[in-house]
Amino acid sequence: MVTTNSACFVDTPEALNDLLRRLDDYDVIAIDTEFVRERTYYPQLCLIQIAAGEHIWCLDPITIADTQALFAVLNAPRRLKVFHSGRQDLEIFFNETGQLPQPVFDTQIAAALLGRPDQIAYAGLVQEFYACKLDKTSSRTNWAQRPLSPQQLEYAADDVRYLEGVKKHLEAELHAKGRESWLQEECERLSDAQLYVNEPALMWRRVKGVVDLDPAEIAIAVKLTAWRETTAQSRNLPRGWVLKDDRVIALARANPKTIPELSTVDGLAPSLVRRHGEEILDVVRSRLDDRDMELGPLRQKLSGAAKTLLRELAEALAAVATKNEVSSTLIASRRDLELAISGAQDLRLFGGWRSELFGDLVKQKVAEYAKSRLRKASR
Repeated sequence: MVTTNSACFVDTPEALNDLLRRLDDYDVIAIDTEFVRERTYYPQLCLIQIAAGEHIWCLDPITIADTQALFAVLNAPRRLKVFHSGRQDLEIFFNETGQLPQPVFDTQIAAALLGRPDQIAYAGLVQEFYACKLDKTSSRTNWAQRPLSPQQLEYAADDVRYLEGVKKHLEAELHAKGRESWLQEECERLSDAQLYVNEPALMWRRVKGVVDLDPAEIAIAVKLTAWRETTAQSRNLPRGWVLKDDRVIALARANPKTIPELSTVDGLAPSLVRRHGEEILDVVRSRLDDRDMELGPLRQKLSGAAKTLLRELAEALAAVATKNEVSSTLIASRRDLELAISGAQDLRLFGGWRSELFGDLVKQKVAEYAKSRLRKASR
C-alpha cells in the first residue's frame, strides 16, 4: 500500500483486505471512479477512489483483478454512498456486478434541487463551501496507463476528499427547505437498473431526427439502431464507430437495395460497406411494418394553438423554477412539455415532487387545451 499525502494506493490483495476491514467502521462513504471509454462501448474501470472519515484510498482494479469483495462492501445497504454526478459511476457498478448500490446521495442532484445549475461541477461546490480551488492539471489523464504518478493519485483523491463534507452542507440546506424527500426520490431513480440497460429495440429514441422521417423510413431507422447497438455491444466498440446517427437517418431515407446503392449513401465509409454492407442491407430489407410502430405522441407535430400553449407552459415553468429556487431543467425539459401537450402520460413530470410543483398545472392546462379542440371540432 503506497501512501501519497493522505491517500493510500491500494494495489495488492493484502492492501485490499486491510481496506475492507477499515470500511467496516463506517456507515457513510464517498466514492468516485476513473475510467476510459473513448475506444470501447463499455467503460474500462481504472481506479476507484473511496473516502471514509479522515481516510482516502485509491484502489487499482487493473492490478487487483478480483474486486467482488470490495463491491459487496460498497453495495451493502447499511452504508450511504455519496457520489457527485454519479450516473456513470453507477453504470460501472452495474456492469461489474449486475447490481446497483443503495442508498445513494448525489451531490450534483442535491445542488440542482437547491437552485444551483443542474450540471454544477464538484470543483464549484468545493470552491463554494471550502474556498479551495482544486488542481485540475491531471484531468486529461489516461487512467489505464501505469504507473500513476503521485500527482495523478492526489488529483484522484481530491475527487472524494471533500465529498462527504459537501454532502453535509447540501443536506442542511435540503432540510431547511423541506426537500429531503425530493432528493430521495431522485436518488432512488438513480439506483433503478432499467436506467442502465440499453435495450437495442428502443435505442432509436435517442437518435435525433428519427421522428421527422416518414413511417416506412422510421421502420428502417428502428431496425438499424437496434443492429448498431447489438453490434457495438458484441464488439465492445462505441456505437458511433459502428454507425453514426446521421448515417442512420441517411440510410433510412435512401432505402438501398444493393451494395452499389449502399455505396452511394452520403457519408458511408467504404470500409463500413466492405465490413457490414450485406448485414446493413439485410436489416433494411427486414424493416418493421410501420403499423407495428407505437410512436404515439412522439410523431405528432404541434399545431399553432399547441405552440402557443407550449410558450405559456415554458414561461410558467421558468416562473415556478425562479419562485422555488430550483433548476428549471430538473423539473421538466422542453421535450417533456411537448410530449405532455401531445397526450403523453408516462412522464416523470407527472409523478412525485415534480407533479406537486408543476406537473399538476401542466395537466390542467393540457386538459383545457384538449377540451377547446373538441369544442372547435364539434362546431
